[in-house]
Amino acid sequence: MRHLLIAAALSLSACAHAGPKTKVVVSEGFAPVDARGLADARDRAVGDARRRAIEQVAGVSLESTSRVEGAVTTEQRVTSKSRGFVEASDSLAEEVRDGQVRVRVRARVREGAAPFSTVELNIPEGPLASGVARALREKKIETGGGRGASELTGRSTTFDLPSSMIAGTTAVRANASLVLKGEGSPLHASGAASGLDADRDGAADKALEAAGYRAGLELAVAMMRAR
Repeated sequence: MRHLLIAAALSLSACAHAGPKTKVVVSEGFAPVDARGLADARDRAVGDARRRAIEQVAGVSLESTSRVEGAVTTEQRVTSKSRGFVEASDSLAEEVRDGQVRVRVRARVREGAAPFSTVELNIPEGPLASGVARALREKKIETGGGRGASELTGRSTTFDLPSSMIAGTTAVRANASLVLKGEGSPLHASGAASGLDADRDGAADKALEAAGYRAGLELAVAMMRAR
């Protein structure tokens, strides 16, 4: 009987110390350099590397959703998700070749649902998403997400300003609004900024990136207060 009690106690102790697996892995990410610039491509490459790191540890599952109208499938989407998140990561190497950024990162990945300090960035790639992600990373908030992470969505508008103080340039104003949905009430944040460039699209991209950055900083403050 004494041996049985000891065995049971050891079993309970092992269960008490069992928890989500955490593993350090090295992964690579890639992104093309386009009109958004090298810094934006670098951010996207790092995000790709972090996603690949999560998949190494937690695997990946595919989910398919369809929209049917009048017995006809009008839209079908397949998404991949991993039940894990990046706790921390460091850049090991970076290379720019043939118009593409290649980065290697070392990431500490944890299985399971992500904490509130990790969000699923559900904003289309572009200057708005780049600005938001940059602000959150500065505040130690990961954007790799994973199943169970709070979902961050955003919207933006742009409009031309009447005039520019510099001849030959166009000024554009951008407004960005973010919504973070998770446990509890949604968190909201907003930001506005102007961009100046010889090209209208270039000015709009600068304004959107800056507006997203300001909204991201405001959201990070709101997240810290909500903890």
